Amino acid sequence: MNVYARLYVLLMSLAGPTSAALNCRPEGRVLPKPNLSDSPIVKSAGASLAKTLNDAVRGVVKAGWPVENVSFSLAVVSTDQKSAGVPVWEYHHRAEKNNRGTKNVTRDSQYLIGSVSKVISDYILLKAGVDLDRPVTDFIPELNSSRSKTHWKHVTLRMLGSQLSGAPTNNGFSEYYYLRERFVQSGFPPLKDSDYPSCGVIGLNKGCSVNELLDGMTSQYPVTAPMERPAYSNVAFAIFVLALQEAIGKNYTDLVADIVTKPLGMRNTLPSPGDDDQAVIPPGDSSWGVDYAYNAPGGGLVSSVADLSRFTYALLTRTLDPTPSQTRQWLKPADWTGAYSAVGMPWEFFRPLNLTPAHPHPVVVAGKGGAAQLYSSQLNVVDEYGMGLIMLSAGNTGASTVLSDALLAIFVPAADEASRDQAEKQYARTFKSDGTIPQSKAVKAAFLLDDDSLVVSEIRHGGKDIVAGIKKIWGLAVGQYAAAFGSTMRLFPTDLSQTAQMDGNNVTAEVWRMWPEFGEPIPSDMPGFNLGYENCLQWTLGDWIHYGKEPLDRVVFYKDSRQDVVGFEMPFLRSGILRPRYFRQTQLGARTPSHNTTSAATHWHPGFMAGGRKAKPTLPARPTNTLIVDNGAYTFKAGIVANGHVSEPRVVPNCIARDRSRKVYLGSEIAKCRDFGELQFRRPVERGFIVNWEAQKEIWDQEIFDNAATKCDPAETRLILSEPPNGLPALQTNCDQVVFEEYGFASYYRGINSTFNAYHDVQNLFRTPKETPTAANVPAEVMLVVDSGYSHTTVSPLLRGQPLHSAVRRLDVGGKLLTNYLARLLSLRHFDMRNETCIVNEMKEAACYVTLDFKSDLEKTWKGTRGEKRPSYVSGAGIVKDYVLPDFHTRTRGSMRDYDPTRHTRARKLAAAGQTDEDVLTLRNERFAVPELIFNPLDMGMRQPGLADLIQQSIQQLPLGLWPGLLANIVVVGGNTLFDGFIQRLQKEVVQRVPDDCVVRVARPADPITSTWFGAANLASHPNIEKLVVTKKEYEELGSSLVARKFAAGLNFT
Repeated sequence: MNVYARLYVLLMSLAGPTSAALNCRPEGRVLPKPNLSDSPIVKSAGASLAKTLNDAVRGVVKAGWPVENVSFSLAVVSTDQKSAGVPVWEYHHRAEKNNRGTKNVTRDSQYLIGSVSKVISDYILLKAGVDLDRPVTDFIPELNSSRSKTHWKHVTLRMLGSQLSGAPTNNGFSEYYYLRERFVQSGFPPLKDSDYPSCGVIGLNKGCSVNELLDGMTSQYPVTAPMERPAYSNVAFAIFVLALQEAIGKNYTDLVADIVTKPLGMRNTLPSPGDDDQAVIPPGDSSWGVDYAYNAPGGGLVSSVADLSRFTYALLTRTLDPTPSQTRQWLKPADWTGAYSAVGMPWEFFRPLNLTPAHPHPVVVAGKGGAAQLYSSQLNVVDEYGMGLIMLSAGNTGASTVLSDALLAIFVPAADEASRDQAEKQYARTFKSDGTIPQSKAVKAAFLLDDDSLVVSEIRHGGKDIVAGIKKIWGLAVGQYAAAFGSTMRLFPTDLSQTAQMDGNNVTAEVWRMWPEFGEPIPSDMPGFNLGYENCLQWTLGDWIHYGKEPLDRVVFYKDSRQDVVGFEMPFLRSGILRPRYFRQTQLGARTPSHNTTSAATHWHPGFMAGGRKAKPTLPARPTNTLIVDNGAYTFKAGIVANGHVSEPRVVPNCIARDRSRKVYLGSEIAKCRDFGELQFRRPVERGFIVNWEAQKEIWDQEIFDNAATKCDPAETRLILSEPPNGLPALQTNCDQVVFEEYGFASYYRGINSTFNAYHDVQNLFRTPKETPTAANVPAEVMLVVDSGYSHTTVSPLLRGQPLHSAVRRLDVGGKLLTNYLARLLSLRHFDMRNETCIVNEMKEAACYVTLDFKSDLEKTWKGTRGEKRPSYVSGAGIVKDYVLPDFHTRTRGSMRDYDPTRHTRARKLAAAGQTDEDVLTLRNERFAVPELIFNPLDMGMRQPGLADLIQQSIQQLPLGLWPGLLANIVVVGGNTLFDGFIQRLQKEVVQRVPDDCVVRVARPADPITSTWFGAANLASHPNIEKLVVTKKEYEELGSSLVARKFAAGLNFT
């Protein structure tokens, strides 16, 4: 057979076209498991849920269950928790009406766990060492009866453990004898007691013996044929445990102890009854204390949060006695139970698409629920994130679903965000060949993290585009049989790793596979077009093309002992190990930062600076040049103060952008973009803090050190860098390390951005007559700074240039939220603008304003009731404006114009006829409803005070003697303060909230965008600035603790 014939046979086995839908990504993890125990995102989610639970049990919010009767324990288990039995998050509540059992609910308190017992029983079945595919009749010949309605000789142990045996659900328990009168009243014929089973009927007779159970299994009807479809059965677990007892010679209690609880240290897990003194016992008649006898395997175990944490931890970390591959197999489904559901041994799989709404994709939840009288339990394993969720409750069972769903809804999105946050810092980077490699052989690989997964930004070898080359080779090799590549090449982890050597050190080699998106099918008018396109067959196309024994889709990331990514390799290119940009090594090959770091982007050798610029070894005693960087989330402002001369700062977009053609723009390069439609942004600053130093340094290198206006030698330069109030110590320490260990600045001051505004002649803003102007580099005595920027709005009272930290307040409303809110309104009222961030932002800046009378303006723009068109609505009332959208051919920017009702009517007719060359959005109450969120965030459901209330809260934390000075000197800065009416509205609302004898004055600098930077420039000229900064030598000798103390002390101007 020739090569083309063989290839044809192989490819035809794919049985159809492949899907390009993103939900056809490979099954399993999208990104590596996150570290949940140290994640601020997960900690914040846990604190939020704990607060909600506290409010629910106190009656502040509606719980959905009788809180006085329900005790419960919740927990989150992670692969990185410090101890197997101590979850990363837990919450316990003892109901006030619980008057029996333990007085203090803890992780060691015992609950009945109902059918979660089946997980333990199936684990025993897997560990027992018997052949799971042998018929159960090999072990229990009594079932092999000719009169049996169930063909037990066709039922295996595996089928019994997977709910696929067709066995009856229960034995006797399904008879509700105590409801017999209700049956008759409902039209059923009356029965004699002899019509019921002879044992196991509650309220009629005794429990069944084992022999009676087996006899009943031959007389009861099967639910379905074996392996036909899943049929839930409790008695199936009793039967396979009886089979194990015959095979091994141990009863269920001994099996639980020997196989599960002793090896894993689960001292509170045992067949019921448990220990009353440790038990959570609900009020009323419950199943606590019941001896389940042979029914225990299906639902009669007692356990605790700590024990289930130990079991789940071992499962997630693959340290249960089955091999990792056997554990992975155990977490796979055996059959479908519904559109998004399946069943395994005995896992009940749920695969929702919207569990991570910010980044939708199918998330597999392997769960098992359980119930007994007044007890409920749920164990969920989300292996994608290395996370387990435990819910145990005692009391009204209505609480179980609410609590279990709350755990999923809060922690799964948080884990997803944590995985993305950690992956972006570690993997979304640029990797390059060693500098000794000739340019003709140099290799470069760059990756980004989009809304779905890790994406190949570029791969180049000797300057040639390798991704484009792979696409061409695919087309030539198999293009006639398979779909063509689309525009995106993704990467996904494979869970394959091994120990390797890098620079003489042991590292972990993680294998990933590239996963192309495929192009759209050729349009067709035939019936069923696109049907096969939805069939996810992309998984069949991995590993198809090799180059010298190396698959073209196989790549390797290298991680050190701290799990930081230190290298990347593409074996098919013979690239060797590429280094992440900024990675440096010592002569021994080991990284040696002088202090601990908190992200992979900061593992540098101190002798080198960003971009390979080496700092000079001799440091001047006092730098004459100061680089000032006001590092905002939307833009950063950078400029040099040289020998007291202040240059104009550069205002640079602080982002990396990618257009729809996948071209990347760094910082100011975005001005070269000619098509802002669907522009995607990656920003190194979130909520005011630098969280992605890899991206931030890329931008700084190009926009500061490669720009003539700000180019400087860090070894001879002082740095003044702004930060928001109440910074996290870990992020501050990380920043200090980057400044000194990576860039090598001579000295450095990290100051709170709002405080720099004190170094202006503040009274000049209010045009206050005075005999002697305030010196520019001496801070104002007292003032209150409102900084409303891209991420948030802060209120900072200042005394002699120092913030009064206890009174600093923050509102999570900034330019980003306002832009997104406007996009949402436009998408609801016009057409979808959610991906047009750049256009909507320009629209917001051009058209929005702050109204002085929200109710009045809303009335003017109200259309009226159905069928009505009020005159003010038709005329526009002077509020309505038209915004002409760019077409990126004749108009690269949008423009605003007055609303003309007659022109609007004509335009609609022309648009209907397809004769218009412009798209126009008519803006009505959106113009003022969007900025209104700054003053009334409750309008969009945010439970935070508005700006004026925030100011009131702030000053109420301070002595009354400071109030007059603060209220008379309110200075507003930041981009949002440029909205028309902002100052007037703020002054009006603050006046309404403070005593009548307080004078309220609000002023805005001429340029609120650069005001903070110029204030820092004035500070740089202060003669005692050297007392404020930390030198590189001081940092190397005393570390970050000195930095924190010195910056907190500030300058003494008294």
